[in-house]
Amino acid sequence: MTQLGMQVPRGLMGMVERLFMSITPDSREYPPLLREVPDKPSRLYMVNPIIDWGSAVPIAIAGTREPTPYGADLTRNVVKALVDEGFKPIVTGGARGIDSVALRTATAYGETGVKVLPCISLNESVGPMIEKVSEHMCNGDWQTRMSGWLVTRNRITVGMSYALVVTEVKVSNPEWRRYGVACCGTYHAVEYAIQYKRPVYIIIPRWELLSKRYYVRWFEEAFMLITNAGAESVGDVDELIKELKQAVKR
Repeated sequence: MTQLGMQVPRGLMGMVERLFMSITPDSREYPPLLREVPDKPSRLYMVNPIIDWGSAVPIAIAGTREPTPYGADLTRNVVKALVDEGFKPIVTGGARGIDSVALRTATAYGETGVKVLPCISLNESVGPMIEKVSEHMCNGDWQTRMSGWLVTRNRITVGMSYALVVTEVKVSNPEWRRYGVACCGTYHAVEYAIQYKRPVYIIIPRWELLSKRYYVRWFEEAFMLITNAGAESVGDVDELIKELKQAVKR
């Protein structure tokens, strides 16, 4: 049996035990900031546990799953600036779009990243620079629970981080309003961050660039929703780093 309580062939036991961990809040490997939140997970599952959480200064990044080229470039610049200033690892929910751009940039820059998943499987692919984290295993009736897990994983993403940075958001599907959904998954991350008293920053879009190629109202509405929820707007990457240095006590 592994630490996950699952049967593994004897010949693979050593490899699996190095790649998988099951930890509780009193474990040394449990992210210290996450340990402080009131609704912290009672157990975390980790794939490829490579982060030294005792010395880490993690920053969460979130944004649209459908970024513009401008949003993707901005995210790359933000990640590089964060890493250069010692704000690492980069933590995301691992979704396509901004999340994936942020993790790819971090690893290409020679740094580690953290991908917080709705659930984890023993069949997870393992990259040398990415640590995967979840409070659930993908077993039983996990598919029926996925929609809820996609939301609640945001509390782990921001709970283990010193701050949340939003690089680009937009209302991807206006029809969601019929179901009471205001904006986007990023909105949930912002709500958790405000609840946990984590600083939240959103970079003001280059409206003149977006308006040339896109229906800019979708970006404006999402931006207003995020700032109204409590995010602080900053003008550019330099201002972001300045604000982070003042807000984050290492």
